[in-house]
Amino acid sequence: MQPPQLIPGGDAPPPAVRRIVKLGGAAVTHKALLETLQADVLRRVCTSLAASGSGAGVGGGGGAGVGGASGAGGGGGTVVVHGAGSFGHHPASEYGVARGPLSDPRVRRGFALTRRGGAAGAPAVGVSPLAIYTTRNREVSRSGAAAVADCLASGLLPVLHGDAVLDEQLGCTILSGDTLVRDLAEALRPQFVVFLTNVPGVFDRPPEEPGARLLRRILVRRDGSWRVAQVEGGGDGVAGDGPVEGGIRMTVDAHDVTGGIALKVEEAARVARLGVPVLIAQAGSDDGDAACRLGPKVADGRGRGGAGAGAAAGGGQAGDGQGAGDAGPDGQAAAVETSAAAAAPPWRGTLVMLEE
Repeated sequence: MQPPQLIPGGDAPPPAVRRIVKLGGAAVTHKALLETLQADVLRRVCTSLAASGSGAGVGGGGGAGVGGASGAGGGGGTVVVHGAGSFGHHPASEYGVARGPLSDPRVRRGFALTRRGGAAGAPAVGVSPLAIYTTRNREVSRSGAAAVADCLASGLLPVLHGDAVLDEQLGCTILSGDTLVRDLAEALRPQFVVFLTNVPGVFDRPPEEPGARLLRRILVRRDGSWRVAQVEGGGDGVAGDGPVEGGIRMTVDAHDVTGGIALKVEEAARVARLGVPVLIAQAGSDDGDAACRLGPKVADGRGRGGAGAGAAAGGGQAGDGQGAGDAGPDGQAAAVETSAAAAAPPWRGTLVMLEE
């Protein structure tokens, strides 16, 4: 991983960040139904993030808390970005907010309707992208990473969301949560990034189609091109210069104004080029929980037990495989951890990483 850079507009390196977690709008809402929350999925994700932030619970002394402060275990803080889902995409699509301009009364009304939702999360502070981000022709021209870094430095967990923002060329547009993740990863350089979606990862075609295969590992080259290194069920070698090439076909919902899974893969590849691995898994599942808890090592089956298995065995950080072996002279805690990892099914998701 490259050394930390100065945050735009700042004079100090960014605070230590363990992970950036993106909650897909389609994962935590019923995206096809207007303003309909999937409360059970959202509740499980929040519980998982709080539990995996520290072996002793949120803000505990056994490890890094879910905010910016770190305990004795170190590791850094967490940033959460969530999509608008059915609370934002419908009015944004209906009123053409992504195209602008704000001088159009209909677009102006859609802009206000798109922004009326609030940030959600655990012990967290909502950070509105409208106030800290500006785009030019849909590309970030003024980053809000410095404000996010200030929250982390104060021990807070910043929660951002895809938003309607001002655009220097279009007047206004939609800044997607996926683009926010990429911008924050460039500035904060987390240890890893997790996209939690409504499906188990990236497939070679829409997952509801017969024969769709999960792409388990995507390797990104320095020039931005990428290849599929591992496919569920065997096979590899699919190459491409972007998310719609190399025999891979993706779709975007009619009301999705942010690019859907195609943009997600594009932004994941741009993050991976920084040397920051990206995991894509299903929200509200054991695989999604494991991705947030363990990062890229979960793809190799390392440390895969139940959430909190390590802490239950010997007070170590949950599921990280550290410290458990020291609990007791006969190594019973280590045996429990090893048994739990061996019994767990293989992790199901997509890992996107830089090809060395």
